[in-house]
Amino acid sequence: MVLKVWSGQFHRLPHTIHLRRLLTLKSYMLQESKLTAVQKSQSASNRRLGFILLSVAIVFFVGIVLKRSLLG
Repeated sequence: MVLKVWSGQFHRLPHTIHLRRLLTLKSYMLQESKLTAVQKSQSASNRRLGFILLSVAIVFFVGIVLKRSLLG
């Protein structure tokens, strides 16, 4: 049994496990960086939409105030 373990594929098993762990960690880090880029672009898009909606609300409010003051 000892000869089989040292002479076959089991000799490199710890290195294989370590390599798989590193590759998994690397792919996780790449996915994480892609997610942060997507989150930043989503955040900028949400901020832009918020400013547009805020400007529409302000124009609507100013229109109501002007209508009540001019047409009373």
